[in-house]
Amino acid sequence: MAVSILETLQNAQMNLQNVRVIGVGIIPLLPVIQNQLNNAIGLLEKGYSLDEEVEPLLEEYGDVESVPEKP
Repeated sequence: MAVSILETLQNAQMNLQNVRVIGVGIIPLLPVIQNQLNNAIGLLEKGYSLDEEVEPLLEEYGDVESVPEKP
């Protein structure tokens, strides 16, 4: 199931909260959180809306850097 940019940001926030609340070590989650934030912020900077789904863009272009700017 593809998630929107907004959901990606919310997932990153939840992961950070779980680190604090549950005491899960940050080291294993750090790459996941960093990737979620980088993808969401990168797509927003390229003009995509919060409702845009992340996975289809990453599947088509490979990574956020390769996704074209939204006209």
